[in-house]
Amino acid sequence: MSAFNDLVPGQYVQADSPLHRLDPRLKLAGALLLIVAVFSGAHLLRLFLLGSIALLLAALSGVAPGRWWRGIRALRWLFLFSILLHLLFSPGRTLWGIEWLSYDGLLRGVIVCTQMGLAVFFSSVLTFTTRAEEIAAAFSRLCSPLARLRIPVEEGGRLVLLILHFIPILREEAASTVPAASHGVAQARSIRKRIRTFIEALPPLILRLVERADELAHACARGERIPGEDVVLPPLRTAGVLFVAAVGPLVFILILLP
Repeated sequence: MSAFNDLVPGQYVQADSPLHRLDPRLKLAGALLLIVAVFSGAHLLRLFLLGSIALLLAALSGVAPGRWWRGIRALRWLFLFSILLHLLFSPGRTLWGIEWLSYDGLLRGVIVCTQMGLAVFFSSVLTFTTRAEEIAAAFSRLCSPLARLRIPVEEGGRLVLLILHFIPILREEAASTVPAASHGVAQARSIRKRIRTFIEALPPLILRLVERADELAHACARGERIPGEDVVLPPLRTAGVLFVAAVGPLVFILILLP
């Protein structure tokens, strides 16, 4: 099952850490701002500061280092593909005097992979330390002013909850439908055999997921409420306001760095 676990986004980890106790609205807004800061520029100082923030958040989260590593490791082929594309097709100085290898492209590829890794990390901080229903409630609360413009904010929050609710279903069905195939993917030595085993495992998994999605859609059509839909967030505490006042300006400085 480990091969499929690596492909599923991080789920909530039960713990009693400062980040777990932080208001979900602050975590959601903070994660979005940090991701914007990651992709707003490739300045090395910006990436260094964001990397330092990532290490601090990891220490405050109470999540085992292995979970962070598995999330980044699952994207290793995407990172490699991105670096190869930049290395082969980006203009700039050549590498080792070989005209079809770009030194500047290699540097750019490493920076892009660093940005993607940081973005995945900050999103994982949110999912590891916040329950799905709290994320959906925070989304609805933060977007509530848009309701005055007749934007269906409530339906949007419901959709977010459905998406987050379906992630554990994906993990559950992967565990029950294709355990042998998952073991085969993990044990296969050659990349070709791993790909073949994984592709063979997909059809039964997809069919089962379609059935579960259909069951969930019929339940919603019957008026049944999604688990966690009734979650109401408490008012922001003074500690949360002080946290925003202290960290907010730093994040905006990172976004505005040249």
